[in-house]
Amino acid sequence: MPNISKINALDIGSVSKVDGLAKASILDIDGVAVPSATGFLIDYPGAQAAYSVRQLLSTVTVAMRVRRDTAGGTGDDDEADVAFDTSLATPIISLDSAISNASAGVTATTLGQFLNVGTVGGTTYTNPDSLTVTASCYVDTWYDQAGSYDVEQATYGSQPQIHDGTVNTDLITENGKPAIEFDGTDDYLPRTQNDLYITAPWAVFITCTNINNSNNRILIGSAARPYIQLTSANKLNVLIQPDGITQASATAEAQQLFTVRYSWSDSVMDIHVDGSLTDSATPTVTSTPPTDGRTSIGSYFSGAATQPYYGTMQEVVIFGVHENNTNRTAIEGNIMTYFSIP
Repeated sequence: MPNISKINALDIGSVSKVDGLAKASILDIDGVAVPSATGFLIDYPGAQAAYSVRQLLSTVTVAMRVRRDTAGGTGDDDEADVAFDTSLATPIISLDSAISNASAGVTATTLGQFLNVGTVGGTTYTNPDSLTVTASCYVDTWYDQAGSYDVEQATYGSQPQIHDGTVNTDLITENGKPAIEFDGTDDYLPRTQNDLYITAPWAVFITCTNINNSNNRILIGSAARPYIQLTSANKLNVLIQPDGITQASATAEAQQLFTVRYSWSDSVMDIHVDGSLTDSATPTVTSTPPTDGRTSIGSYFSGAATQPYYGTMQEVVIFGVHENNTNRTAIEGNIMTYFSIP
């Protein structure tokens, strides 16, 4: 057999695998360096969808699309994509985040300029778009860092908020990290295309702060189920079609990480709050796995907000596997450490 250590002058003697070659071992292609992807989604693979205010994958540069509200003044309802602030050790959205793909006429280059926030943290943001007020800021689209399941709200009045429009103030935050606030009335982020259907088995990690739990509030879900909600009794309630139900204690008005794992084949579900097991159950299901509808964040998808969530969210990651306890613990540790959850 002839020596094929070179093909088209490419030395492949050091290539130990083809079809499964690790990205880390690719030095360059046609002389262009190809760095390996890094981040949470590489360390913990298998996510169906991942939404966060922080960068979970180094190759994903844009976090969300936002709309500014100037109450009818200059720049009202202009939109822009917001990048992660890569000047930070772990990139996250900030007032220094670059903006792109903006509405016609926008000349601002950072989120702080786009909103005309004034002076925050010793930095004064210029007002290149000549806004007469500090703009409130709402989320139009929360991009899926794991694939193509972006959640998008086209109705202005139903968009959750990331800045309250007060001059000289930072983004809405929890424990110093940006957060998206849902008003409990009509805010939610639905899927409108490339519908995400959560199919068993799965594991869902939700970082949130409950502001008001006077009524049932859905964190994520679909009309056909499953959905995960906080109830008026301070319980985390998980419904699996057709009738599997379990609950776990949940402290209101505190930043928390909810982990819900479900495996139809093993007939098992468990819930962890801030890394501690709070409940487990054997759901009652029919002979086939649940047929799940399109998934939304902050409500279940029904064409309008239904039992909308009243609180903030920072991260929602949905895995298409029932993570074992070792993986679950590692994932929870990463999330809780970053977002300073006790």
